[in-house]
Amino acid sequence: MAEKKKIGIIGAMAMETETLAAALEHRRTEEISGIAFHQGELWGVPCVVAQSGVGKVNAAVCAQTMILKYAPSLVVNTGAAGGVGPEIRIGDLVVASACVQHDMDTTALGEKRGEISVPGGVRIEFPCDRQAASVLAEAAKALYGHVHRGIVATGDLFVADPEKNREIGRLFSAKATEMEGGSIAQVCYRNGVPCAVLRAISDNADDSGKVNFLEFARMASEKSAALLQKAIPALS
Repeated sequence: MAEKKKIGIIGAMAMETETLAAALEHRRTEEISGIAFHQGELWGVPCVVAQSGVGKVNAAVCAQTMILKYAPSLVVNTGAAGGVGPEIRIGDLVVASACVQHDMDTTALGEKRGEISVPGGVRIEFPCDRQAASVLAEAAKALYGHVHRGIVATGDLFVADPEKNREIGRLFSAKATEMEGGSIAQVCYRNGVPCAVLRAISDNADDSGKVNFLEFARMASEKSAALLQKAIPALS
């Protein structure tokens, strides 16, 4: 029997990781760079779960440390997000086909919005693993009936401005906006590690976003965690 691949799971907030960390069998924990990494098994699959903290730098530190220390075959970023576009509603699930960083702006130098220098050139979109995305999407359909697939936009900004929301949708054709996935995808791209980004919509990324987020973030996080636990065996 082939050895099961290790899966790394990153969430920004405690509510996005505590259910998964608590479900680990044979759990053992160590702290690196101020981040607690919980190792164990979910459904017999070796996993490492970590709460990165909010924002792109925290997420990048967590992802790079996880890759170097634990060598996962796949890194999954999970949690809540704001919806972009009228078809995305609170409670919906979004599986990323790719991630962008909407706050990367060097247009004053003649470059395109979102362009990031990487070895070999520049990129705007950092791809997510197609197979993992398909597994997550099928699990979402089985559990909740439907799922959105598309671009997830990341920036060090909680989007609560309707015009900013529309701008992100217009520039990047994004389905959701959040604060970690794009940097995790970039780290994975540079390290040659497949990644996946799964987000449950907690708010509409508009002027009611703060109220909606506070009300629905835990629901969204639990929804993502339940889906991920269902999908873990097929991701390995």
